[in-house]
Amino acid sequence: MKKNENLLVLGMFPWNYSQLSDTIRSMIIASKHSKVIYINPQAEVRSLSTIWEMRKENNVTIWNPPYSFLPTRYGIHRIREKLTAHSLATYTEKILGSNWRDNTVMYVTPTTLEQSFEFVKILKPKKLVLDILDDNLNFPSVSSQKKEKLTNMFKFLCQQATTITAVSEYLVEQTKRLTGVSDIYYLPNGVDVDMFQKKEDTPPSDLAMIPHPRITFVGALTTWVDFSLISQVAATLKDTHFVLIGPIDQSISQDSDLRKLQSMENVHFLGPKNYEQVPNYLHYSDVLLLPRTMDPYSLACDPLKLYEYLATGKPVVSTNHPSINRFLHFVQKGKTAEEITEGIHQSLHRSAEINKLQLDSVNSLSWKSRFKRIIELIDA
Repeated sequence: MKKNENLLVLGMFPWNYSQLSDTIRSMIIASKHSKVIYINPQAEVRSLSTIWEMRKENNVTIWNPPYSFLPTRYGIHRIREKLTAHSLATYTEKILGSNWRDNTVMYVTPTTLEQSFEFVKILKPKKLVLDILDDNLNFPSVSSQKKEKLTNMFKFLCQQATTITAVSEYLVEQTKRLTGVSDIYYLPNGVDVDMFQKKEDTPPSDLAMIPHPRITFVGALTTWVDFSLISQVAATLKDTHFVLIGPIDQSISQDSDLRKLQSMENVHFLGPKNYEQVPNYLHYSDVLLLPRTMDPYSLACDPLKLYEYLATGKPVVSTNHPSINRFLHFVQKGKTAEEITEGIHQSLHRSAEINKLQLDSVNSLSWKSRFKRIIELIDA
């Protein structure tokens, strides 16, 4: 990627969203690339605006979309996306010039699949990076009818892309089978090593009220979290406290296993936290938990939390997820509640030597390194 080329990025979350981190924003911040244009997938603040708006934050120019007053119900979001895409084409030419395709690389993901499809279809970039971060086609909320439409959109993006990456070998092979495209590169996630290795002098006040040992999970509380497994382990380890930090997906708010967890005395829900607060919660925990389900769409991903956990140097216990296979020298894994329980016991008494081995391993897993690799693939 040449120095004078723009990087036009369709984001996963609005730039100012602070409850969860994501691959896209993390890479951009770490790269310090001076020609990044970040397209918010939805407006940061709802308004009656019918035009694109622009602002600058450090090295990133942020484009905020219009039509945020239109509701997302009853399929109206598709109308909004089409209107937004058409106005984006005009806005892009206005801001970047009529020959913008000659000096711009566009980056999209299937996370915002319908938007990515609409934007690529109308913008027709000459250079397109498709970064596959999840198995979006097989999420449980996707009906069979919708899956057919989304699959066609996904195939279109793969056909248009000049560079395709995926965060897991599972997604690499799945995409090859589905699309017939052979050049798909395995590119796992990363972490802000400096941020997650920093420990403050005092623990967060709400965490400090919870006794040790603290077994902590941080992330979205959604369908790929094995709530049943956590409740079984928490029922066995009655003198151990389980801390769950993150927003609860409304689609599972009435889930019976989640409701059972919420009723247990040694399980604590602390709600979502701003991203910059997360490292301190991890450092003042004793073991960090990655309780992913064994559903195919869960197995396909490469959880950001794993890398953030590892960067703290704290012990990690995980279900038998493919993402941990590179780190089995220091990550405890288990398939059953009994194995996870034993993994927690071992983690609470592990040696300083293993702690050091874990910390040494994360230095090569930075977001800057991942961004650099994408640039190398673009230029290949």
